[in-house]
Amino acid sequence: MNDIKALLFDMDGTLTVPNIDWKILRTRVGVPEGVGIMEHIYTLSKQEAQRADNIVREIEMASVQKAIANQGLAELFANLAQKPWKLALVTNNHRQAMELVVATFDLHFDLLLSREDAQLKPAPDLLQLALEHFDLAATEAVFVGDGRYDRDASAAAGVRYIHLEHDHDRPVSGEVIYGLSELLDQLDSTIE
Repeated sequence: MNDIKALLFDMDGTLTVPNIDWKILRTRVGVPEGVGIMEHIYTLSKQEAQRADNIVREIEMASVQKAIANQGLAELFANLAQKPWKLALVTNNHRQAMELVVATFDLHFDLLLSREDAQLKPAPDLLQLALEHFDLAATEAVFVGDGRYDRDASAAAGVRYIHLEHDHDRPVSGEVIYGLSELLDQLDSTIE
């Protein structure tokens, strides 16, 4: 695995502590059980979709305005500055919220991708766009995320996935870390 050339990161829950109450958001937007939020919005009339999107954006902005960095974020990015890897932020959040998180925590990325740029995860489109941008094969990148959509998008794009798990008691398959401070050790262990 010594051919890593890019690290791709999810945002909410990966870089920052998860703080959106998804149940409240889904209720306010009127999303049926078992349907993705944005998937539901895409089925609405133009006027209803705009109203629903405004609610989602309002909740997302409130979330990032009070966001707390996951433990180890600053140290991780200080260490990543010494690596030759390209860094991309790949989020289903909207661009303004993404840019606020990047500015708030003074993070450096070579590429920022939000839901305005391609189809949302779990589709592989955002990850594939990052690979195309860096002119890399899927095997040359690693995606770090904390949710099912991240895992599914990574699998669909053929990109190695490392899961940041917040619950030590939850059984998880695949490569797992329980804090950002473990990421470089996880990557080093697979290089040797």
